[in-house]
Amino acid sequence: MNTIVKENISQQLNGAEILVNALMNNGVNTVFGYPGAPILGLYEALSKTTEIKHILNRHEQASLHSAEGYARVSGKCGVVITTSGPGFTNTITGLMNANTDGTPIVVICAQTENIDKNEFQSVDVHTIAKACTKKVFSITKPDEIEKTISQAITDAMRLPSGAIVVSVTKSVLNSVSEQKAYRQRHEIKVEAPHSCVLRAIDSLKNAKRPLIIVGGGCAGSENEIREFVTLTGLPVVNTLMGKGIIDDSTLGLIGSNGNEKLNDIINKSDVVLALGVRFTERTTNYKQNFLKNSKIISINLHSNKSSNVRIDKEIIGEMQVVLQQIIGVIKVKNILFDLKYDWLETINSAVDEHIKDTYSVEAVLNKINNYTKKYNPIITTDVGEHQILASKIFKTTYAKYFLTAGGYGTMGYGLPASIGAIIAKPNALVMNITGDGSFQMNMQELGTCAQYELPIKIIIINNSALGMIKSGQKEKHYAEYQSDLLNPDFVKIANSYGIIGFNVSSMTDLDTALLQMFKYKKPVLLNIKV
Repeated sequence: MNTIVKENISQQLNGAEILVNALMNNGVNTVFGYPGAPILGLYEALSKTTEIKHILNRHEQASLHSAEGYARVSGKCGVVITTSGPGFTNTITGLMNANTDGTPIVVICAQTENIDKNEFQSVDVHTIAKACTKKVFSITKPDEIEKTISQAITDAMRLPSGAIVVSVTKSVLNSVSEQKAYRQRHEIKVEAPHSCVLRAIDSLKNAKRPLIIVGGGCAGSENEIREFVTLTGLPVVNTLMGKGIIDDSTLGLIGSNGNEKLNDIINKSDVVLALGVRFTERTTNYKQNFLKNSKIISINLHSNKSSNVRIDKEIIGEMQVVLQQIIGVIKVKNILFDLKYDWLETINSAVDEHIKDTYSVEAVLNKINNYTKKYNPIITTDVGEHQILASKIFKTTYAKYFLTAGGYGTMGYGLPASIGAIIAKPNALVMNITGDGSFQMNMQELGTCAQYELPIKIIIINNSALGMIKSGQKEKHYAEYQSDLLNPDFVKIANSYGIIGFNVSSMTDLDTALLQMFKYKKPVLLNIKV
């Protein structure tokens, strides 16, 4: 493992150099961030190694989302470096988003020496961060650095994954100390009691109208779920966060933005196996009678007892391990599942109808999907109508190929997340499908795309409005208010960064733009006016 080494072997390392070595010792080779005066010691240490690549975002929130995209695609821990005061508080939305969606992130931020005094950029990092993270660490001595960084990365990765904040003062970064080597602890696999596994299998085998709901807690268990579905033949639906887990076998999206016909039909099921589902209001379609006549078996790392849905049986354990247990029993006992044809026929009838070839958002996204699916693209979205339509139209191979802010609903997530995604997988086609409202939340990240020559394809669905809000106002509040947008010329803004852009206002324009877009191994923006 490469580390920062002083030419004079008797000279001790300072805290910043020890911290950089700790990151390398724990497998970190990419960090995202934005410098400020109190954290410059750490940036100096980073400049002494080529083993860690630093990506300079244009805003600290974007650094978090880029780290999220990187973590979700690479399977590693995303790391962010930021300064004190507003540098840290700008990360709060990203921290909450990562923690809600279970993405492993460690934020290393500068902290003022005395938070109880009226110092410049003084903020109580610990109090603010503990509300939106798994854990907060404060490094107060140089000899705490190695152990704390190792523990932070371990805790971020440990299931359920989430966000960790590590604060460190300028004086600690500049102080000298002996270096010690720590390593991450091995994860302990959490199995389910054998009796619980047997009862779950028995309930599903004897069910007349069984169903599987796949949620975000299934990420990383794609192979086990695919094998389980192949063995049993059980029909599958997915939540928004379950998008991409098993797209080739799922009947579609359920919930408040899902297939309405499918939402109605699943309520006729008698036994439901919920895999990694949180049963939020968006999943239950805001209905108190969601699956009220179904026996629900939930497999998750944590309890769902606090949800509004009645859970009949909870199996607490790691998804991959529990599914391996279930599959093992089915194979050993040679258990067969005899599903009734009428139930399969009923639930299959809910599959979305063919999209007509007109100039609509659905038709536009369908054409883009048909044109790009041969590349097996990584899709990032923001939040809004484009997000829901993209989740229905695009079929991805893995959950890590469809990145969206599902649990927290953060606008401005998509473009920076695509930056992290392409850094994690540089040879992939990465497409950011966004709305004109969401795009303007973090469009300054065009500068990051241009600086690092990242060949992201940015597709803006531009209706000059906050589309989902405007629709909600029209349908439920009888008035449209403050939801229309006066937009800039997005293509000219892209051009100002040296990024190629195309305006699209018809299917013919779209055909031409798609042909042009893939000629360039650099960022390209499509402004699709609908």
